[in-house]
Amino acid sequence: MTAVKNPIEKKNKKPINWIRVAFILFSILLPWVFFLVFYVYVNIDSIFMAFQTSDGAWTVDHFVRAFKEFTSPDGELLIALKNTLITFAIGLVTYPFKVLVSYFLYKKVPFSGVYRILFFLPAMIFGVAIAMVFTQFVGVYGPIAKQIGEWMGLSYIPELLADSRFANYTLWAHMLWLGFPGDLIIWGGTFARIPADVLESGQIDGVSWLGEFTKIVVPLVWPTVALQLLLSFCGIFGASTANFLLTGGAYGTQTLSTWLYMQTLAGAGDPNAPVFNYMSAVGLIMTVIAVTITMFMRKYTNKMFTDAEF
Repeated sequence: MTAVKNPIEKKNKKPINWIRVAFILFSILLPWVFFLVFYVYVNIDSIFMAFQTSDGAWTVDHFVRAFKEFTSPDGELLIALKNTLITFAIGLVTYPFKVLVSYFLYKKVPFSGVYRILFFLPAMIFGVAIAMVFTQFVGVYGPIAKQIGEWMGLSYIPELLADSRFANYTLWAHMLWLGFPGDLIIWGGTFARIPADVLESGQIDGVSWLGEFTKIVVPLVWPTVALQLLLSFCGIFGASTANFLLTGGAYGTQTLSTWLYMQTLAGAGDPNAPVFNYMSAVGLIMTVIAVTITMFMRKYTNKMFTDAEF
């Protein structure tokens, strides 16, 4: 006996929509192609370049040169490293204050709306425009330079962005000024997730704002704190101010990221220039150190507080 086909099953069988299949495959493959070409290939190639000369011969001379420049008192690379670490340290020290300011704005202190506008306004304006305004504000015709000159007893008005004695301090002040808006956005949303019942129970028990912040809020949002700290340490050598816009890296204001960019830009006209191999070696050293620090931080930040579900 032969099996009789069910006409209903044959009728319900839909043809394959090859256009839809092609679209799905394209949507999946395209990100993978970009990842493999522009991330995996580029990074693997840069690792090999660190151990090669421009002619393709294997060498470790780039690493020897990098360590010499890192330890040379007058080396440009050492100055860039110092500025980078100072910039990172400023961001790390001010980090708790940014969280605390965000907490007070979350608690709707008097004039909190005005503070939000003042903090967010610079972030909503194009970066180059902000740099131009800041340059005029601290320039010789602005109020800041004249006041600093009088405080220091100078017979002239200093150019704060064109004098190695003041340039870095001016850049760090610019960094502090623009350092709050992004954190306010992150922490505003993080604090909003905390159940109101938890905070109300603390208020009934007579917990002060500081006690509420340190004993209730911080433990509850610690995963976000730990994640941001880890991301900061991941980019420890990428810490930079607006020196590229304000000083162009001159007057002793270069950071490692600016220095790498300027060195690479200088050799961009010659694809066989040895600068690319040297930059690869410097970048590899920075990556190894940053990964080691990040793994160490990850191990201990996860142990400070247990995760709280809410």
